[in-house]
Amino acid sequence: MKNSTNIIAFITAFSLHLIIGGILLMSVEFSLPKDKPKEAVSIIDATIINQQMLDDLAKNADQQKRAKQQEADDQRKLKEKELVEEKRQEALIQQKQDDQIKAEKEAVQRKQQEVLRKEQETKRIETEKAAEAEALQKKKQAEEAAKVLADKKKVEDAAKQKQEAEKKVLATKKEAERVEAEKLKAEKLAAEKAVKEKAEKEKAAKEKAENEKAVKEKAEKEKLAKEKAAKEKAKKDKAAKEKAAKIKAEKEAKRKAAAAAAKKERLRQEELDRQMEAEFSDDFSSARSAQQTSEIAKYQALIRSKISRNWKVDSSMRGQTCTLRIKLAPDGLVLSAVMSSGDKVLCDSARRATLQANTLPIPKDTEIVGQFRDFDIKLEPDL
Repeated sequence: MKNSTNIIAFITAFSLHLIIGGILLMSVEFSLPKDKPKEAVSIIDATIINQQMLDDLAKNADQQKRAKQQEADDQRKLKEKELVEEKRQEALIQQKQDDQIKAEKEAVQRKQQEVLRKEQETKRIETEKAAEAEALQKKKQAEEAAKVLADKKKVEDAAKQKQEAEKKVLATKKEAERVEAEKLKAEKLAAEKAVKEKAEKEKAAKEKAENEKAVKEKAEKEKLAKEKAAKEKAKKDKAAKEKAAKIKAEKEAKRKAAAAAAKKERLRQEELDRQMEAEFSDDFSSARSAQQTSEIAKYQALIRSKISRNWKVDSSMRGQTCTLRIKLAPDGLVLSAVMSSGDKVLCDSARRATLQANTLPIPKDTEIVGQFRDFDIKLEPDL
């Protein structure tokens, strides 16, 4: 706003300067002036006075405008203050009304609570009276029941005493009968014991004679059995030694045969590896263009070829693939082969074939041999 006022004042002053300058030019004679330096100085002074007047006018106009703006701002602030005060008064009135309503509600609630308390107190008193009456009734009933029980107990005690007296008489009679029965039983047992002891003595004498005879016969039989067992043991020991020697010889023969077969298989695998590597070397050495298979691809093909020699596949595996993660020792020995991705059945058979191959061909180039220590290879059955 201040910049705009300054621009307007500047334009106004500039315009007035142009008008005054035009008027002065129109009143000036264009003939060569005579020596009148004082008049020229007067014209310059008049121009300066007019410029000062224009600046004062512009300044007064700006001050009046600012005064009007200040008055307008004061009126606006006063109005805002009155509006805030009016709202504050309304809020106070509303707060008083809310407080009055709240106080009335609280008074009503207190009155209701007092009525409720009195009702509860009345109910409590009535409940206590009813409980006292019930307790008194129960006490009376308990006393009557105790009296009945006492009378019943007296009758039961009399009957019990009578029964105990009868039991004592009966017990005495039974005890006498028991003593008599035990006496007769003891006499009978003594007689039976004497007869039994006599029979046992006779039986013992007979058994002793029979036992002596049996012992003698048993000793002779054991002697014959020991002689027979010794002969059979010697025969069995001889047969066992011969069988053990035969088994040992068979095991040694099998071990030698297995070692020979393993050696033969290893030599066969090595010969196949050499032949296969020679074939691939011939194929790879025929041309060295950028389009030919690289050294890495060559040994990957050699590895696939050797795995395929031991790979058992069927028609159900057609079109399927398997990726194995293979770890090799520096000499090409297969350390591990695990499934990385692909069909599980196919990968299981490929893993068995890889482990059965025992060793896999690896390049002699030291720059790429490291890539064949732990690597993934994609396999696909040739069906």
